[in-house]
Amino acid sequence: MAIKILLVDDERDIIEVTKMRLLSKGFRVECAYDGLSALDRVKKDKPDLVLLDLFMPVMHGFEVCKRLKEDPETKAIPVILFSAGLCKDSCPKEAKDVGAVDFVAKPFDVEELVDKINFYTKKK
Repeated sequence: MAIKILLVDDERDIIEVTKMRLLSKGFRVECAYDGLSALDRVKKDKPDLVLLDLFMPVMHGFEVCKRLKEDPETKAIPVILFSAGLCKDSCPKEAKDVGAVDFVAKPFDVEELVDKINFYTKKK
């Protein structure tokens, strides 16, 4: 069964390109375009992993991740946070502090991202 990913970003171009690349690697991909809808989608869809942008309207990615990790229903779902190079030095530590398993800077290498997804979902 394919790994189900929830991809969250407010930039639709990023969503479309990333989704197509992940689909081509055999993943199932659902999308959300802001933090609040991401929280709803995680509860409804129960993804195997969440790829979550940091800087979004409505709710920042750190806050979304924190809420997911505080909820007993969603705390076991791995979250990989990503963002453009604006905070490449401080974001990895902050991402870990809110419970993310990893941080990836945009633009990211798809093969590296696939390796991380497989690692954190323990694909055999």
